[in-house]
Amino acid sequence: MRQQDKLAGCVTVKVRYADFDTVTKQAVIPYTGSDHVLLQKVTELFNRLYDRRQLVRLVGVRLSHLVGGNYQISLFDDTEEMISLYQAIDSIKSQYGWQFIMRGATVCT
Repeated sequence: MRQQDKLAGCVTVKVRYADFDTVTKQAVIPYTGSDHVLLQKVTELFNRLYDRRQLVRLVGVRLSHLVGGNYQISLFDDTEEMISLYQAIDSIKSQYGWQFIMRGATVCT
């Protein structure tokens, strides 16, 4: 999203269980393109949905209410280090490709 100068205003998480029962939750968020904010909200919504001991067939995440614009820095939540980190990540991804750098939380073992 940051590469295309987009910000998301809504996050939706869908969980489909083995018996094809599907549940969905969404939350409106302040417009952001920041990974740590989006991942925190996705995790929160997933934890609210996943309350059964059934096998999961599908997990989906949708970002909607997209608007054009650059990331708006939050005066109280963002530090210079976080902003520099996102700029460095975006620079590496644009130079070498998206597969060369990713968050440790997204790597599957």
